[in-house]
Amino acid sequence: MRPLTMIPKEKAKGFIHKPVKELSGSYSVNKIDMVESLNRKISGWAHFYQFTDYTATIYSKLDRIIFWKQGHWLAKKYKTTLKNLIRQWVRSKGKGTAKTWTLFGRNGMGRQCGVSIERLVSRRKCQFRWRNPSMNPYVQKTDESRNVYESFYAEVAFALSNV
Repeated sequence: MRPLTMIPKEKAKGFIHKPVKELSGSYSVNKIDMVESLNRKISGWAHFYQFTDYTATIYSKLDRIIFWKQGHWLAKKYKTTLKNLIRQWVRSKGKGTAKTWTLFGRNGMGRQCGVSIERLVSRRKCQFRWRNPSMNPYVQKTDESRNVYESFYAEVAFALSNV
């Protein structure tokens, strides 16, 4: 087994198929619940591939697909134009960050909240470092003195019979 250095294109296509399929129908789902569902998938996938190199191009492509697919889903759900929705709901999370869908409203449980779609590009990236274990975890240490009490049934029975 070797560590991955890049995200395979087949895996990226397989990943993007799930949100696209989810956003292609089910217009009765609450918009906040849909974004939270997408955010769970995005953060899980980014967490899995956090140790790979050369992720920026694939992440930007996936972000673009999810952004526009979410926009078309909202436009069809609310029967309005994409231009009006972008004016209303596309915002930047903070200074120096890219714009994304920021939706406000009630979630499926009736609680008022606001959510933004997670972006893969802004996710944490770590460097993979291979560390060899200091010892074999499957072999018992023999140099330790073990505190084990051994008893034989006959001796225990004899001791208890005289009580």
